[in-house]
Amino acid sequence: MTMPIDAILLFVLLVAWGAQATVPWRLAASGAGAAAAAGGAADAGWSRRRLWRAARLPLALAGLVVAYVLAIRNPDAAIAAGLVPLMASIPGRVLVVLVPALVVAALLAGLGGERLGAAGERLAAALGFAACAAAAWAGELLRTGEGPENSELRFLLLIACRLALMLAGGELVLFARPRWAAAGGVALLLYLPLLPAELRRALWSQGLQLTCAAAALLLLAARWLPRSLRLPAHATGLLLAAVVLSQAGHTSQALAPGADFQEFPLLR
Repeated sequence: MTMPIDAILLFVLLVAWGAQATVPWRLAASGAGAAAAAGGAADAGWSRRRLWRAARLPLALAGLVVAYVLAIRNPDAAIAAGLVPLMASIPGRVLVVLVPALVVAALLAGLGGERLGAAGERLAAALGFAACAAAAWAGELLRTGEGPENSELRFLLLIACRLALMLAGGELVLFARPRWAAAGGVALLLYLPLLPAELRRALWSQGLQLTCAAAALLLLAARWLPRSLRLPAHATGLLLAAVVLSQAGHTSQALAPGADFQEFPLLR
C-alpha cells in the first residue's frame, strides 16, 4: 500500500502548495479588472476571494504536514538526498526560510481580508512560487534518492516539469477554467523521457507510459472541456500524475546499489 498512499499524499502536496502561487496571482489579475466586471461575474470573483481567504492557511499547513510525512515515509531516500536533517541541503535551507514566511503571509491575508489588495496578492504569489520551486527541487531530490542520477541539465528540466504540475494542481482550488493544466500535461509528457535511462526502462516495462499518457491527455484537454467535465478531468489527470511521480520515486529506490528488490513488491 506504500505507493498508493504516497500518490495520494503527492496529489495533496501538488494542490496545497501550488495553490499558494496560482490562486493569489489569478485573484490579483481578476481584481485589477474588477471595475469592468458586472453582475454574476463580479459575485463569483468575490465568492472565490472569500473561499481563498478561508482555505489559504489550512492549505499551507496541509502542504507542510504532507511534505513531512512523505519524507518520513521514505527515510532512506530523504537521507540520501540530504533532506534529513532539513538544513543539510540547499532546497531544505530555502524551505526553512520560505515556509514560515508563507504560513505568516497566509495568516495575515486571512486576517487582512480585502485590505490586502492586488499588490499584496502578487507578493504572496511570488512567495508561493518561490516555495513551489524549492519544493519541486526537494521532490526531485527525494525521487532520485540513492537511485540513478541525471545530468544537471536534465535534473533542472525535471524540476521544471514537477513545478508545472504543482502550478496546475493549485488551480483546482479555484473551481475555474484552468490555465496551467495544459502546461502540466506537456510537462508530464516530457517527464519520463528526461529520467535516467535505467529508470526509464524499468518504468516502461511496468507500463507506466500508459498512465502518463492518460494523465497528460486529461490535463491537456481540461481547459477546453464542458464545465461539468472540466474539474473531474483536471483532478483525475493530476491524481494520475501523482501516481507517475510516486512510482518513479519508488522504482528509483529499487534500482539503488545494494537495494533489496523484495522490499518493493508493487514493482515486481
